[in-house]
Amino acid sequence: MFMSDSALDKVTTLEMIDRDYLTQLIRKAGYNNATVTSFIREAAGGKSHGGGSIFRYKLTYSENGSVAAPDSIVLKQSREISSQALDPLFARREADCYLHKLFKDINEKLYVPHSYYLAIRPELGQYWVWMEDLGEASFDIEWSPKVLEEMVRDIAELHKVWWGREEEMSGLPFLRRRAQAMYDGLWVERITQNCSSIENHPQAEKISKVFTFERCKMLMRLSQAENLIYPKLEALPQTLLHHDIWPPNLGRFSGKTVLIDWSYVGPGTPGADLSQTVALLLQMWDPKFDDEALLQALWSGLREDAGLPIQFDEVAAGYELAFCLRPAHALGGPVLGGILSGKGSMVGDSGLEGKLASAEAVLQRIERGVRRING
Repeated sequence: MFMSDSALDKVTTLEMIDRDYLTQLIRKAGYNNATVTSFIREAAGGKSHGGGSIFRYKLTYSENGSVAAPDSIVLKQSREISSQALDPLFARREADCYLHKLFKDINEKLYVPHSYYLAIRPELGQYWVWMEDLGEASFDIEWSPKVLEEMVRDIAELHKVWWGREEEMSGLPFLRRRAQAMYDGLWVERITQNCSSIENHPQAEKISKVFTFERCKMLMRLSQAENLIYPKLEALPQTLLHHDIWPPNLGRFSGKTVLIDWSYVGPGTPGADLSQTVALLLQMWDPKFDDEALLQALWSGLREDAGLPIQFDEVAAGYELAFCLRPAHALGGPVLGGILSGKGSMVGDSGLEGKLASAEAVLQRIERGVRRING
């Protein structure tokens, strides 16, 4: 186990973290003469959508030996969540990414916060990553489609760094295999139940205009169709994907795009992870969001910046096929469930009309993916 005999590893709760612990942690990170004399802990990062708590520790040092030591550091605590019941490595994956130095070759246009210390305690279901604090300003972004396009273009560096390294990726057991779906088989019954509940709903007429009988059949079929979809995805060029690209996981630091939260990282084909990005943006921003511009931005990063031998249609194919996995499962499961119950679901809360407009936009893209499957 990683540093199981360390005194640091004996601290297992926030309440046990004291000045001595933080001094040892900072010194182990290379600031050999620094001594923490006091600290303030505060919650950081806002609401976690994926199984983690984040805390910022503001540190005060003695005057001697602490010139270069960081003023603050971040602790990310990962936890298991029910939607990841089929992924036993989910909670520890980000810690394993740092342990295996997954990001060591990334630092040209893309920036991943570096780690100071890892506490990996599977017997407790506890995984801590002590990492660099980039500051709240790094994530205080004035979002627009143009800003997102620029960031997606920068993310092509991740694909470039891991291009042609399939054998190496296969030797990293913590990576999420067939990572696009997230929900394989988890919501089969829920999707079927949601679809069967439309007919007797008070708003059945409005809902059934979007979730038609044929579309419900499609969603139910796709909830169990991973073995139909994955071979087509895996026939496309492969590299490493983040699989959770959306505004809360993006920032700017030192002139580069920051990418955080690596709990879903795994091999896949470029474009595939943008399906979930767009599915979320259609709910948060605008059902008429221009996904073509986002694909073009990724294409420019892959071909013009990275010089990778991939065709635009291969990027588009990965994007469209992956809509039949995670976005389709979420749409038929919690999103449709939220529409039927009148409660908020996933992200976005724009009333029935807004929810149905977003669902229509997602369904149109799922149908493109189905045409790819059938074609």
